[in-house]
Amino acid sequence: MPTLRETRWNNIATSIKQAIRRGDLQPGARIATEIEMASQWNVSTMTVHRALSELQREGWVIRRRKVGTVIADLSIQPRTKIGVVFTSFSGLPQREYLNGIEQALDKSYKLEVTCTNGNGLEEAASLKEMCDQCSAIICYPTGTPDNTPLLKKIVAAMPLVFVDRIPNGIRADVVMTDNYGSMLDGLNYMRSQGHRRIAYIMEDPINDSSVDERYAAYRDFMRDAQPDRDPRAWVFCLPGILLRSQWYDRVESVIAGLMRAPEPLRITAVACQQEVIMATVLNASVRLGISIPGELEVLSFDDAQPNGQPLAHYVHRLVQQRVEMGNMATKRVQTRLNDLGVMPLVMRLKADLFPAAGYDLSPVAVEFLSSRQTKQTRQGRDQ
Repeated sequence: MPTLRETRWNNIATSIKQAIRRGDLQPGARIATEIEMASQWNVSTMTVHRALSELQREGWVIRRRKVGTVIADLSIQPRTKIGVVFTSFSGLPQREYLNGIEQALDKSYKLEVTCTNGNGLEEAASLKEMCDQCSAIICYPTGTPDNTPLLKKIVAAMPLVFVDRIPNGIRADVVMTDNYGSMLDGLNYMRSQGHRRIAYIMEDPINDSSVDERYAAYRDFMRDAQPDRDPRAWVFCLPGILLRSQWYDRVESVIAGLMRAPEPLRITAVACQQEVIMATVLNASVRLGISIPGELEVLSFDDAQPNGQPLAHYVHRLVQQRVEMGNMATKRVQTRLNDLGVMPLVMRLKADLFPAAGYDLSPVAVEFLSSRQTKQTRQGRDQ
């Protein structure tokens, strides 16, 4: 874990890299001695020695006896290491985040990649290792509350950019889907199709900002669509401790009850927090003999399908712009490495809304989708 002294050596090393990139320090130029730099930075010579050793290891400087430390030939590109700590790289969405990260990476940087398998203990070990090896970290966090103190220390010591989600209680750079705005757009689209009694099925609240934000959008939507009723009447949580097979039984029971409820409570649509829950809803509908979209329409926040490829069948989907999010994470971490004074920033990108394939849209829905697309195009030009 970075100590205060380790934070200082990292700052010294970053400052010298910035001067090299700006051209203030040219190849062959000799820099100050360790004693002089210790005085300039008000640190020990040990701290300066660590900074210069790291710069030498990465190829930024050359240390010569009786000559001192000189700037290396920049025609041989130095490589600053950026750690990537994800829970998985084999499946979506994280595979596409990594593709985006690699696409936007400048040649002077190198990625050190590690997988935690969604395990909090493995995540902690990986983060500590990356602190020793890298100058910055890009992380898709597990959301394990036990790791929050560790992540706070890292944020204070070096650039850390979260992708897709940010653990509660941490102020850091994050590139994420606009979960609230995207879910609200999806629900408003469902409303344009005539739906006002929409159930919401989600995981139990966890230390995960995306779960919280999607649920907040549903609550606000239903308070407007059904102002006389408590929206919690249509909200159902699936405990994370249950097996997925138990989720299927639970969801089947929920859907059966809602479809048989008296008219004021009988639902016409279901919104799913994520695609795993959507799968349980579709399975329950098949087993109950409920036609989709005839008797029930489904909206799902889709975290695991290829960008821009809405699946067939009759489910409306919100699909994250994953490659672009990876691009943004790389650009942000490079900005932070080049400017120590930059403050943390939360960057949000709306998910794409894909109506169900082969479904005849109502005139109101067509107008809604057209106005949403025009608004997004205008926002893109403004950025």
